[in-house]
Amino acid sequence: MRELEQAVEEKDLGVTVTSDLKSHKQCVQAAKKAQSVLGMIKRHFKVINWEDFNVLYKTYIRRHLDSSIVYRCGLHT
Repeated sequence: MRELEQAVEEKDLGVTVTSDLKSHKQCVQAAKKAQSVLGMIKRHFKVINWEDFNVLYKTYIRRHLDSSIVYRCGLHT
């Protein structure tokens, strides 16, 4: 019979869980991804009005931050 290995972190269904069950790493990863997408928008759109930015934000950035907030606040079921 083999002993179970201890995992420092595990990613399942897009959620990263560490051995101390803290969600900090998940939030950092979501923020990095959102910043990356925001940088891509800034590089590709030299001039952008508020309405267009709002559509891009809601489509590509907010979903990364929302998933982190839901996980962090314990609202996931």
